[in-house]
This record gives sequence, C-alpha cells and structure tokens, in this order.
Amino acid sequence: MKTWCERQQQVEIGIVEHEGRTFAALGASVQGRHVTGYTGLQSRDIFLTTWCGKTMLACRSEVVEEYHDGALVLVFRLTRGRYIVGYALGERGMLFRGELVTDCTEDEARRSARQVAKHFAELDAQDEYEFNQSETERLLHIEYRCPACGHEWHETYECACDSECPACGTENITALDWKEQEG
Repeated sequence: MKTWCERQQQVEIGIVEHEGRTFAALGASVQGRHVTGYTGLQSRDIFLTTWCGKTMLACRSEVVEEYHDGALVLVFRLTRGRYIVGYALGERGMLFRGELVTDCTEDEARRSARQVAKHFAELDAQDEYEFNQSETERLLHIEYRCPACGHEWHETYECACDSECPACGTENITALDWKEQEG
C-alpha cells in the first residue's frame, strides 16, 4: 500500500494505492471561510493537520463541548477577534469541519462553534442512519431447486445462503438465482 498527497490550489487530495487500485479523497482544504482538516494532539493541545499529517494550524485551541461519541466542538483562537470554529470526530487523526468567524467575542465564537457542530453532527447522524437503513433493508429474493426431488421454492434473506428442501428434507442446496428485492 502506498499513500501520498497532491495539492490543487488550496485543496489537498489524499491518495491511497492498494492492490493495483487507486483511491482518492478530499483531504485538507480552505475554501473561502470553510476549513477542512484533521485533528492532531500534542501535549494536550489540539491542532489541525493535512491528510498526510503536516501541520495546518497550530494555535490556542479550546474544547467547548465533548459529545458522548467522542466528537468535539472546537474553537481555535487567531488574532484580532478571529476564530476557526467547528466540529471534529475526535481529538487525534479525525476529520475536522469548520469555518472562520471574525469580529466576535470568545463567547460568540463558542456559540458559533456549537452551531457549526450541531449542523455537522446532524449531517453525520443522517448519513449513518441512511447507511444502516440501506444495510438492513437489503433483502434478496432467492430461488432454489432440489437436485433430489426437483421441488422448486423461493425464500427471502439478507444474503444468498444454502437451504433445505421443504419437500424431501435434502440439506445444503445452493441457490439457483437471486435478485435484490424491490421496495
């Protein structure tokens, strides 16, 4: 396995090459007021890194709130009333999504951080729910024919598996065909 990063203006692309296939993902980026990066941890201070681990932003950070799943609401203090506020999935090596806020107090920055975190936490929860729904709702319509007695039948399962003939009791009959069941 080989990994590397490529930059295209202010956007980093993380690339993984594995078993002859190449996978690419958006890494760290700064686009307008929006900041995407990864968390790093050193001496109990959280900083932002690129996908490849290079320091992107190392300044005074504050964990405003920690969710039960380990996700964090973060504020990074810049100078002159500017802050990077946002949501990280954890403190070390996890995705951070946030934005630059300007001309505000520390309390206003914390409030903005909570709003940004709430937005991304809701998006993540919706993505997780949809993923789990698609996994649990996927059913296969499976066709079988017994080699011993010729009896044909259908079953519905989450995966194609061997079955037992309901007519004669012959075991370990492999499915003839299966299709994903609609709706």
